[in-house]
Amino acid sequence: MPKILVIEDNNLIRETVLELLESRGFEAVGAENGQVGIETAIAQIPDLILSDVMMPELNGLEVFAILRSHPATASIPFIFMTGSEIEKAIELKADGYLQKPCSVAVILQAIATQLEKPKITNPKHQKLQDNSASQNPSKRARNQKPRFEIASLCSQ
Repeated sequence: MPKILVIEDNNLIRETVLELLESRGFEAVGAENGQVGIETAIAQIPDLILSDVMMPELNGLEVFAILRSHPATASIPFIFMTGSEIEKAIELKADGYLQKPCSVAVILQAIATQLEKPKITNPKHQKLQDNSASQNPSKRARNQKPRFEIASLCSQ
């Protein structure tokens, strides 16, 4: 099950995206700001990162630059989610861009496109696979009913 890190300072958006991802079979991890996002990415090496652009601590553009310069995270596909800073995000040549608000279908297609790309074969930048992860649904998925309707933030 692919692991996706969602870096988003808006609690409602972050939790909604996490719930969407978990409902579609992804392991989803959240970070409330750029600094926590960097720490989480380095510690957990996700398969993909979704990141807001405008955030406190470190913004998404800074997060992208730092993670691209770190050997363990340099090859992780990175998709920006933004409502207003799309031009700056495009300049950095991230792997994808989502304009907020966006549909569930658009989010899932952007993720699928990135996860289907061939992986970099340079051993210095290759992610290690952790096969010890449990195949059970996450604790959030098992113990909670969705708190938010996806449609409240994204159109279906």
